Amino acid sequence: MTDRSHLNVFLNPESIAVIGASEKPGSWGSFIMDGLQSWGWPGSIYPVNPGVSAVCGVPAYKAIADIPGSVDLAVIAIPEKNIESVIESCGRKGVRGISIITAGFSEAVDGGRERELAIARLARSYGMRLLGPNISGTFNLHARFNAAASPGKILLPTPLAGVCQGGYAFYDLLASGESRGMGVGKFIHTGNECDLTVTDFLEHFGNDDSVKGILMYLETVRDGRRFMETARAVTKIKPVVAYKAGRTPGSARAAQSHTGALAGRRELFEGFFSQTGIMLVPHMEILVPAGHALIERPPMRGKRIGIVTVGGSWGVALSDAMEEAGLFVPELSGELQKKLRAFGMPQRASTKNPVDIGAAGFVFSVDDMVAIGREVLRSGEVDALILHGFGRPGMIAQDTPDPIKFYAEVEKAVIRGYAALEGELQRPVLIGSHYAPSQSQVIFDLNSGGIRIFNRLDDAAEILFVLSEYWKRRI
Repeated sequence: MTDRSHLNVFLNPESIAVIGASEKPGSWGSFIMDGLQSWGWPGSIYPVNPGVSAVCGVPAYKAIADIPGSVDLAVIAIPEKNIESVIESCGRKGVRGISIITAGFSEAVDGGRERELAIARLARSYGMRLLGPNISGTFNLHARFNAAASPGKILLPTPLAGVCQGGYAFYDLLASGESRGMGVGKFIHTGNECDLTVTDFLEHFGNDDSVKGILMYLETVRDGRRFMETARAVTKIKPVVAYKAGRTPGSARAAQSHTGALAGRRELFEGFFSQTGIMLVPHMEILVPAGHALIERPPMRGKRIGIVTVGGSWGVALSDAMEEAGLFVPELSGELQKKLRAFGMPQRASTKNPVDIGAAGFVFSVDDMVAIGREVLRSGEVDALILHGFGRPGMIAQDTPDPIKFYAEVEKAVIRGYAALEGELQRPVLIGSHYAPSQSQVIFDLNSGGIRIFNRLDDAAEILFVLSEYWKRRI
């Protein structure tokens, strides 16, 4: 078992040396300094750069040996030819952990892996642990610590943690999720893994009570038996969601040149992960939303999906998406359909499932539209519900006609009502709309108010499938 105190230095140090700190735009030294200052971290920052007296307003030192205080963590962003000598200097200084941003090892050159392992042995001889090389950093937003290349303004301190063998793509996921209140509060990028691996931090976050769920981007698993044992233990107490990259010959080749990973055949990895309890997602874009769904939404105890739409075409397309994802869209019973008709739905409006309230011509009150969803959800005939089609395009301005403003408020009220059904009836309720927040005032306002709205049918379907599979294993 890995010493947790050694791992915590990468997430909650008291002092950090940035070796290669710089103000040069686009440099890694500037990225790390910007990150550290973006969240107002209260710890001690020691820039190390022999060519300047200060970096970003912080006094700089020519070498780590010149720093007057102790150093918990060193972040190295210098040319790879100088790595060994700097690690020696860090060891003599008494540094506890090193994050190596520098690339140019096993992912790039022959003999790179052997050099990485030699670097790891050198660090261990001084009692230090290494992350990397070829990483983008780490952060712990709950401690206001951001020693990563991710811009601070896109980060949210949620109860999720991320453990990734790649960094930049994950930052893109965080950036796109921020507007919907999604993100990770703690993040580790392991890169080429010459010493510490994803397994070490899977175990670490599994034992961290502040972490409610774990997200993983994986290109390879270097210690299969230990990874499986660790994953089985962690998934018994909290959800773990992973995207496994390098499943095809082309992506495996890309992984080799990205982190030096030796990726394998898709069938082998799927069989391996099926024994770990980790939930695999089919594409990266739903990694963060799926993690949030698993820690926030009520249990989903089956695969039957109820659909309420504004527009029959969306209902047909949603049915395709749900069933292609492995879910089931059942026809509602005659008794339930009679109850829905009793709200005033005309014969031209389908009540079979999908239920097309748009075909009714918006003759209902907000309460009645929400009551239709309530009847479907509490009938016992479905295990989850999705509402799709509200959120008309366009933003509201001063000169927007009053009827448009009125209908926008009606749509928001309906969506809020459906979202509230989830807590009332303890079954998952997803909201879908074709429009993004920048395209619809309704969607923008609701996202800002904490209601997540999905504008891709397959995303909604795959998230519901992950929920159903997770709870099938748990129940």
